[in-house]
Amino acid sequence: MSLIQSIPTPRKGLKVHYYNTILKNPYIPVKPYPKQAIPIFEVIKNETLNEKGQPEVNTVLVGAGGFGGKTYLGSMLAAQYLPEKVSEKEDNYTCLVTRKNYAELVDTNSIWDNLLDWCCGEHLSEDIRCDFKQSPTPQIISPQGNIIYFKAFDRGEKKQKFKSASYDRIVNDEASELPEEVIKFQYRSMRNTSWLPRSIINLSNPGGESTEYLVNKYVDGPKAYVALDWRDNPHIDKDAYEASLDELDYIDQQYQKYGNWHYRPSAGDLINLTQLTDAYIDVPDYIEREVFFCTMGVDTAGRGRDNTVAMNLIRLDNGLTVLNDMCVDGSAYPEDSIYEIAEKQILENNLYGIDIEEEPGGDSLYALRYWEGVLEDLINRYDIDLNGQTAFKSKYTRARPIAKAVIKGELKFSSHLKEQLERKDGLFDQFMYVSPNPEEMKNKKSPDELDALGYAWNSLQENFNDAVGFEVIEV
Repeated sequence: MSLIQSIPTPRKGLKVHYYNTILKNPYIPVKPYPKQAIPIFEVIKNETLNEKGQPEVNTVLVGAGGFGGKTYLGSMLAAQYLPEKVSEKEDNYTCLVTRKNYAELVDTNSIWDNLLDWCCGEHLSEDIRCDFKQSPTPQIISPQGNIIYFKAFDRGEKKQKFKSASYDRIVNDEASELPEEVIKFQYRSMRNTSWLPRSIINLSNPGGESTEYLVNKYVDGPKAYVALDWRDNPHIDKDAYEASLDELDYIDQQYQKYGNWHYRPSAGDLINLTQLTDAYIDVPDYIEREVFFCTMGVDTAGRGRDNTVAMNLIRLDNGLTVLNDMCVDGSAYPEDSIYEIAEKQILENNLYGIDIEEEPGGDSLYALRYWEGVLEDLINRYDIDLNGQTAFKSKYTRARPIAKAVIKGELKFSSHLKEQLERKDGLFDQFMYVSPNPEEMKNKKSPDELDALGYAWNSLQENFNDAVGFEVIEV
């Protein structure tokens, strides 16, 4: 049910309720712009009855493209009843704010960050200033005893954190990124109270793992949906922001610029051949540069896969990262090949570490402990860091950060690898045929070279600053 056409005309009682709990709320220093107010009215109305005569939780999906003010809206909705005083017969207001990862949950410009300022800041008098806790569960507590909790749910199993908990309101920040089973399980923790309607607010752009669920329930389904994004926000420079969105890759433009809930990435959307070949760099153009960091990713051959692949990345003193070396071994005994490329990079570029696949289902012969034995003398002699990499996300999702780096000019391919990279089913082919759709991948070779590059890229992102000890100024 789309609510994008016009702002509904609420009953007089709802207008007064909105005025008292939002516009006059001492914890909300901002005023919703007109379209931002639609979902607020949607969740403060009386609960409707289902066909069985049972009251249903008010729920709404808010979002499309980026920069629509969803975080501010979530902050307002979380704080809406924070100042309320309740009688001895009524329970205090409790709200839960969720996000997939804890780091994002409490990051700058998050709902948590907003509410720390709005509700706990020194600008408030002591009699209304809220207290807060950041550990073990972040909370904001009003003097009246009303509480906003903050919890992260990165895996479906964490839905059990809802057990024995009850809330008047749940605000799911970036709901499409939450596991579907978590979103569904929330309803068991919505309690009945006599003083306000229960509500679940989903704030999100499309593109996460629960996109299909949200489309079916809200965008194409019976529940309320408000397509709020940068085109609606009166507080931003729309021309400047649109220019920024134009710099995104095709996939992110579909989600962030166009707010396209029905877009599903397919093979060929990740990157094109021109963008890949434009990323070549000749050896003389980088060979004299100082190498600040060197790492290697290895994807091991397993059942149904032909090759063991190693990809070597070096980070240069000018901020560029270069795919400098690689080996692809389709034999039954690839140990010598991996040993040789590792030793070469130790001697030439002071190899820091090797990140090697330990994917469930891979041949146990190539478990991490086995490779520790194969590379034992190199590890001991040169203090090489050998780590196992478990692939939690889809191959397509893991490939996206690498494709973005190529498009942005941050990752280059050494031209001496051209023949290997452009061969049939090689790395460049894998970039273009990898797809999030399992059906599309059934008849394709497993993208082992892309996976190995992904392990090396992740190692670079995770270990570079610690290994070097400072940030490189990119030029």
